[in-house]
Amino acid sequence: MQSTLPEIEPRGAARVDTQLREEFRLPRGPGLLSLFGAVFIGLVSALLCAVAVWLFTQHLGLGILAGAVCSFSAWLAGYVWRDFRGKWGLRVVLDREAVTFELPAGRSLVHRVPAQRLTIPYADIAAIETRLEAYLSLGMANMQRAYALRRRSGDWVFLFEDRALATVYGTSFFADIAGKLAVRAEVPVRDLGMVEGYGGVLVVWRVHAQDWAAPLSPADRQARLWRKAAITGQLAALFSAIVFLVYALRAFFR
Repeated sequence: MQSTLPEIEPRGAARVDTQLREEFRLPRGPGLLSLFGAVFIGLVSALLCAVAVWLFTQHLGLGILAGAVCSFSAWLAGYVWRDFRGKWGLRVVLDREAVTFELPAGRSLVHRVPAQRLTIPYADIAAIETRLEAYLSLGMANMQRAYALRRRSGDWVFLFEDRALATVYGTSFFADIAGKLAVRAEVPVRDLGMVEGYGGVLVVWRVHAQDWAAPLSPADRQARLWRKAAITGQLAALFSAIVFLVYALRAFFR
């Protein structure tokens, strides 16, 4: 049956030489930043745990509170470490006849997907599928675009996601890879529209993605989510600028 899903013009199609071998990895900068964050938060967690142990011997209530803070900090360190592994270990190789994926489990911070290493002939690919995913929490919204590969057998492989769309922190690295893969495999990039997942707490804890076959969000809801994502990005950029300005002024007047 002919698909009625809208198709996206593959990005970078005019630049694809199907005879050349291309290898893609994420830029090392974001990965190193995540590594620094994981190590730093891990060290803070260790210090907090030591303080919690000492407080337990002095004041039970304060010890329990410090233990709770220590547990959250340790969980956050693990979350950032997972992000680092997803960025550092992801690799895509486009050869003449097949594509090879090295997909770590941390390639998505929302979808619970296993680590996979796959080599798939282009002839076995039916389509590249993509959708927008919005996550709302505490009045803030995060927008990302997820990509998946549909095999001719019907099997589905979650590939990767571009995050923080509609903000200055947004990425579009994977749009180019998906486009070049579609050109080599001579398949469409099918746009599945936008769905809204469960944002949990600050889109970090207890976040849940919708099933890949979930119905689309209404058009008016999509427009509101885009506006909220843009405002969230502006607030995050403003907060970062204020923090930088405070530290700069402290250093200047010290």
